[in-house]
Amino acid sequence: MVVRRDGYVRAALELLDEVGLDGLSLRKLGEKLGVQGPALYTHFKSKQALLDQMAETMLDERLAPLDDPAAMTDWAGWLTERARTIRRTLLSYRDGARLHAGSRPTEQSSMLPLIKPLLEAGFPEQDAVHAILAISRYTLGCAIDEQQHLDDEDGVEHHEDPAASFEFGLRLLISGLRSSTP
Repeated sequence: MVVRRDGYVRAALELLDEVGLDGLSLRKLGEKLGVQGPALYTHFKSKQALLDQMAETMLDERLAPLDDPAAMTDWAGWLTERARTIRRTLLSYRDGARLHAGSRPTEQSSMLPLIKPLLEAGFPEQDAVHAILAISRYTLGCAIDEQQHLDDEDGVEHHEDPAASFEFGLRLLISGLRSSTP
């Protein structure tokens, strides 16, 4: 069976939903696809390289419409929707937030497209980078916390609504960024 690189990544994401991040291995992926280890290592030099590509792939498809220049005219709306999309996507995969937290950008990743709407709105480059990182880290942290406590009854006891809490914090971050816009 010949499997292309993106086929390995898609199969690995399916396997993630089946066994979770702790159960994911190159051996199990090979078994799922009916291939031996060398076939996997042709495409990914390590398990970490596969995890990095999985993290990127899970977000790329859903973020693509937001990265259309026409969608970036209102930086605050664009950044808010981007954070919401990332959160929803990470929560849609078993251990999706943990996978993303442990990943590193691949060579295809770049900060420039992410800061462009902020630069055009007048943010200095360093502030634009910090803004993207702050929103990204906040979103990831919320998703990790939410996935960690999916079966936890403590959230019910405190009447916490994770989506409402996320939206509250996101609104505050965007408001703070708005007030610092030159």
